[in-house]
Amino acid sequence: MNEALEKLAGKNWLKNRGVFAAAETGAAVGAVLKMKTGNRETFNLLPWRVERRFTELKNIVVNNTLEGVSTLRFCAISPANSLSLDQLLYREFDLCEYLGGAEIKSLFAVCNGRKAANVIVKLANGVSGSVECSVMLPPGAEEIDRHEIIARRGVASDRAVDTQIPQSSIYAFTGKGEKRFTDTDSELFGFAPQAVNFVRSAFAVLSDPKTGKTWNRQHERLLKIVAAAKESDKTGKQFSPGLNNRKSKIGNRKWVAGEARLGGTR
Repeated sequence: MNEALEKLAGKNWLKNRGVFAAAETGAAVGAVLKMKTGNRETFNLLPWRVERRFTELKNIVVNNTLEGVSTLRFCAISPANSLSLDQLLYREFDLCEYLGGAEIKSLFAVCNGRKAANVIVKLANGVSGSVECSVMLPPGAEEIDRHEIIARRGVASDRAVDTQIPQSSIYAFTGKGEKRFTDTDSELFGFAPQAVNFVRSAFAVLSDPKTGKTWNRQHERLLKIVAAAKESDKTGKQFSPGLNNRKSKIGNRKWVAGEARLGGTR
């Protein structure tokens, strides 16, 4: 991915350069971007924000194709050996704020240990949302997800009606088994979709480091929101993440290896 990022930056005459580095064990996203130029900052990446299906959903909302957005219905189910429950919640909470256009104001969560979670969120602009996450698929299974936006006039979804499993463009059934091919980026042909998202998100930061600073701040927010969901499940009460310049009831927390513990800094 580093070679692809370097070629993409050179092709677009970017002055900034960076390399991917492995994140800490149990971190929300598997890689971070380390700048090789300027002050050599490290930026957290939110690769789903550059994924085509989510950018299109965002455009539908921003351009008022949907009128009066009221509800978000998000679901993500992953194999146990792929992502942790905290990592799924981290991603889905960020998509709630990104697609909903406002910060999460409060939430109520019910969890089944570290296997599944149902969360009701309320955004600052009045939009409500339901987030269902689970890591109970068998090992090796393909992740299932669906993101639906319901409005006063219109409904938008990132999946075709009544489907959750993503479809590939080409299926090849050979003597060595099934192979699938889906290339959606002509400049990054041959890379897996997840790798494409990582490279594109890193390219967005190289193009405008302010994006990286915004994502770093959002990363800290999301850690607090995940911790708030755990607190809500523990207490059985609606819980406020303590954001929006208000002092958090749970204090500063740092998420390490899927757990929230004291000692983090904002």
